[in-house]
Amino acid sequence: MLPIVLLLWMWVGYLMGFVTFVVSQPTSAGLPNDASSVTQVDPELFAKAITHAKTMNISTDPKHKQHQKQHQQLMDQLQSGDVEALYTVAQSLNQRGAGDDRITSVQLWHALADGPAAHVNSAVALGFSYAEVDKETALRYFVQAGEGKQDGPHQAALFNAGRLFLELNDAASSLAYIRACASVDKHFPAYATQQLTSTCKEAYETLSSQIQKETTTPPGIHDAAEMFLYSSINEFPAPETKEFNIWKRALEYLDMYASMIREGTVDGEISGRKKGQTYLLAAQQELDTLRNKYGGKFSQLQTYLFDIIVGRIQFLMTAMETGGSDEL
Repeated sequence: MLPIVLLLWMWVGYLMGFVTFVVSQPTSAGLPNDASSVTQVDPELFAKAITHAKTMNISTDPKHKQHQKQHQQLMDQLQSGDVEALYTVAQSLNQRGAGDDRITSVQLWHALADGPAAHVNSAVALGFSYAEVDKETALRYFVQAGEGKQDGPHQAALFNAGRLFLELNDAASSLAYIRACASVDKHFPAYATQQLTSTCKEAYETLSSQIQKETTTPPGIHDAAEMFLYSSINEFPAPETKEFNIWKRALEYLDMYASMIREGTVDGEISGRKKGQTYLLAAQQELDTLRNKYGGKFSQLQTYLFDIIVGRIQFLMTAMETGGSDEL
């Protein structure tokens, strides 16, 4: 999947820059209390935040009374444990670039992202902080921000989760998250931007195309089955529909066959091969029904993956008749 990874990097520069810009801006000029929650942090860490906050936006110039007012408001909200105020301080610390300050900023982001607030922008900041040194940890925070349990999904975090899934050789999850990024405008319009939506759609289509062109290590039946549900930008088949249930039954038959192979079930009153053929035939019949009734709704990638799955089933059925390999 390396060629696919390299192609996706054309979007990373833009999205990383975009998210860095978003993360570096105060989420609200006035930091209203009714727009944020409060949290508790370690007393020593909180003291560091207060010490740094005292140096922010200070001016003795009478013309800057508004700045002084905002600064006092920041200090008051910090004392109450306001999440957005703590996040603003963490931003400022991180931008100073000093080693100790950056460590403190990451610690504050952890307190906000890991605590009850599940602060989205802090999770995004942690995703970028860990992206080059610990991809799995970075992925965890991008996923958290992308799901946005408290404040709605973070669109760019969804893309970056997809990017890291691909780097970690999980193409199915990569498709799922990049598609989710492209679909935020449909499901959560308040959290979408037109530019990001367009970029994510383009990235999704390019990834879909490159999967079909991959010849060095093309998808096997397991990979094809995992990717199928996430391989349509139109989200076909939708959960709880007739077509989804047909697909689900086909996979259940394939799973029963795979379980039989794993357990080494070969002998018995009914031959293992006969039982295996029964499972494979049932899966093929369900897939035939799906294609005959709904094949016109398949994306190009779904058609490609579907053919891989059906082709492998047909190969296995022939192999079982001739005593060949029986592994999926």
